[in-house]
Amino acid sequence: MTIRHTEYDLALRDHDMLPVIAYGCAGSSKTYSAVKFAIEWLKTKNRQVIITRPNVSFAKELGFLPGNEREKMVPWIRPIEQCFVKQGVSKASLEAMERSGSLTYIPLEYVQGLTFDNTLLICDEVENMTLVQLKALLTRQGKWSKTVLCGDIAQTSPYFRNSGLAELLQMVKATDIPVHTIEFMPEDIVRSKQCRAWIEAFDDWDIIKRTIV
Repeated sequence: MTIRHTEYDLALRDHDMLPVIAYGCAGSSKTYSAVKFAIEWLKTKNRQVIITRPNVSFAKELGFLPGNEREKMVPWIRPIEQCFVKQGVSKASLEAMERSGSLTYIPLEYVQGLTFDNTLLICDEVENMTLVQLKALLTRQGKWSKTVLCGDIAQTSPYFRNSGLAELLQMVKATDIPVHTIEFMPEDIVRSKQCRAWIEAFDDWDIIKRTIV
């Protein structure tokens, strides 16, 4: 763990339940750590975890997805489930948590108008949300609840050209609202050495391109 991982861990577990914005390099354990905290959160009775994300693909979509609402969410739920499974939660346990309502996946489109009490709300891929969508999401937090946003501006989908994450970070700084913000850098990447090498190479290439022009 790096200093930023420690800061993230403390921010997730703060007594004031302030919102957390974890952003930056891929492979830096933003979503994984949020899921780890979710497992701990659910150990307290009458608490629930809600996970959502924008319905924006990074690549060209393969067309209409068959099935009911839950089945249509399978492609974006899979990485979250992988985080749970890697931390010892079986798929059977995940299914049981969904049936009991302690763990719920909700499409971003259905969040507006809801109030979440005693809830850990995790939103992944927030780089693909507008500021208006972020406002609608952040104002859902009710009593005894916590909101965690995970994203990477560098991975904004090419099919989404109005990312609100950068503006949200500017707004947080300008208004001094009490929010934890943790920016992860290449040195915080824990996925693999290869992942870190690629991130650094792409960053270097961006610099080289600017000098060529």
